[in-house]
Amino acid sequence: MSIQVVGRQRELELVRAALASGAHILIEGPPGTGKSTLLRQVAESRHTEFVLVEGSAELTPARLIGSFDPALVLEQGYRPENFSDGPLVRAMRGGGLLYIEELNRVPEETINVLLTVMSEGEINVPRLGRVPADPSFRLVAAMNPYDSVGTSRLSTALYDRTCRVSVGYQDAETERQIVALAASRAKPALIAEAVDLTRATRDHPDLRSGASVRGAIDYARLVPELAGLRAVPDGDWRAGLDAALTTLSGRVRLHESCRRSADDVIEEIFRRVRAAGPDADAVGGDASPGGQGGSGGRAVPPRPGGSRGVAPPGPAPPKSGRREASTTGRRELGRHARFAELSPEVGVLDEQAARRALGEDPATFELLAAMTVATDERLREAAIRLSSALVLERARAGRASMRGVSRLRPARGAMDGDLDIDASVEGVSAARTEARPVAHDDLTTVQWARPRTAFAVVVDRSGSMSGGRLTAAATVAAACALRAPAEHAVLSFAGTVDVIRPLASGIEPAAVAERLLRLRGHGVTRLAAALQAAGEQLTQARARRRVVILLSDCRSTDEDDAEQIARSLPELIILAPADDHEQAAHLAAVTGARWAALADPLEAAAVLDRLLETRGTADFSISDPARRGRSAAP
Repeated sequence: MSIQVVGRQRELELVRAALASGAHILIEGPPGTGKSTLLRQVAESRHTEFVLVEGSAELTPARLIGSFDPALVLEQGYRPENFSDGPLVRAMRGGGLLYIEELNRVPEETINVLLTVMSEGEINVPRLGRVPADPSFRLVAAMNPYDSVGTSRLSTALYDRTCRVSVGYQDAETERQIVALAASRAKPALIAEAVDLTRATRDHPDLRSGASVRGAIDYARLVPELAGLRAVPDGDWRAGLDAALTTLSGRVRLHESCRRSADDVIEEIFRRVRAAGPDADAVGGDASPGGQGGSGGRAVPPRPGGSRGVAPPGPAPPKSGRREASTTGRRELGRHARFAELSPEVGVLDEQAARRALGEDPATFELLAAMTVATDERLREAAIRLSSALVLERARAGRASMRGVSRLRPARGAMDGDLDIDASVEGVSAARTEARPVAHDDLTTVQWARPRTAFAVVVDRSGSMSGGRLTAAATVAAACALRAPAEHAVLSFAGTVDVIRPLASGIEPAAVAERLLRLRGHGVTRLAAALQAAGEQLTQARARRRVVILLSDCRSTDEDDAEQIARSLPELIILAPADDHEQAAHLAAVTGARWAALADPLEAAAVLDRLLETRGTADFSISDPARRGRSAAP
């Protein structure tokens, strides 16, 4: 059956032209925008094999290239016929289209293999030799640039070897056509409602990311089935709400600052869309919750699983959780000498002026942080965006922390890697003694592996860390969150400990950075409780190396056992304010931790890299400008 792509003519033309010209392609776009379907149609039109590979951290070079069968190697040696082609070699030999999904989840060693193939048009496999690519072989990779959980930045070398095609969401009419093709039983009004619901999730202020057209398809399919089971019309209000909650609540991602559940947000969207939609009979039944179908009395049913009634459809409620309890007005912000320069009028933040001011005076970070809780909503949102962007830019400008060094490690019974004949002799001998065939579990292979690292970043938000100190600490912590591996936790503490991001969490780094930049200093310093909570987070880590990064002056206000708990941590790094680091230095000296005195948050990336690479006790101070350059050097 021929594959049909709706509303992607421009992208189809770009991809076909790029492939015909001999280029490899990188497609960027959110989930559910038709990237895979588009590529399948291109492969079908080229009459070439379509080889699909799911990108993940488990996609090693051996799994991508292929490997020798260990049992056959022991009996017959390294013969070409004993080599099992992986998807890359298979596509190269057959001149097919190799499609790798989620490329930014693939390990760096595997991407290096792809770079070689794209540059040289061939690959050299140990003990197999040179494998040339058929002239019609092409590599097409796809990624979701908005997903940051378990992903890494792609190198400039890869972008330099590919043509980039950006794919966004289709327009409303195109999405209605897609849903109509996939949900043939749905009536036109139901299809329109399904598309309106999903599109409304993409720009809702409480949602960081919305649902794709897949959510609209599932909604249009589910409503008739649910209505049939309940013997009610397709337009039944309760059936529609239940279908919306089922098909959309799991597909959206809340802003970290949102205080409502996904179900609450989806219900609000459903009420607004249903109230603004067609008449009840256009959908196929009553649109009102009470089944009255018009402006008559609307008997609102209770929520499932509860007795509390819900209000009838009406105007959307105000934004929830988007504003802190305490905000700062323009008059108070205007006490800063450079406020008028950065914000010449209400709702305006001059980004160029802010960047210039930050270059001249790092203390401007404190003003920018104060703007993130401004009463002026537009100024507040602009300050949050700029603060996150500055942190991300600076973090990306340095070397990525803890990339690690790959080492050969033995693996028993593994299907990939190179056979270690010496280590496999015992297993082979045992198999022959027992008069049975040699199994994979009898063999040992060696594989390239990289040590993993887990982080717990702890920010002191107590009274002694208020003002510029907390601004610097929050900025550094945000940079850590934006650069950290998949296994990382972020905590803040004063009198109590707040887990901003648990170790095992899907919260996006940008959301964590936004919340960190909103922190305000107040209260006592319970250092022991914070270190203990960080250690508990790291006990859940799968990584071998586990590091606590503490941003604090370490002035504990309690007679606690902070030193004892610090000694029990696998690894502790302390970043202290440059003008108040005596207690941090003392804690590092008595516990074996490593520390640095930090004056400029923009220099933190380089200093943190150095501390992470130095296992022994080391002191780094970047408060001295002459020494600052040496500390930040790669």
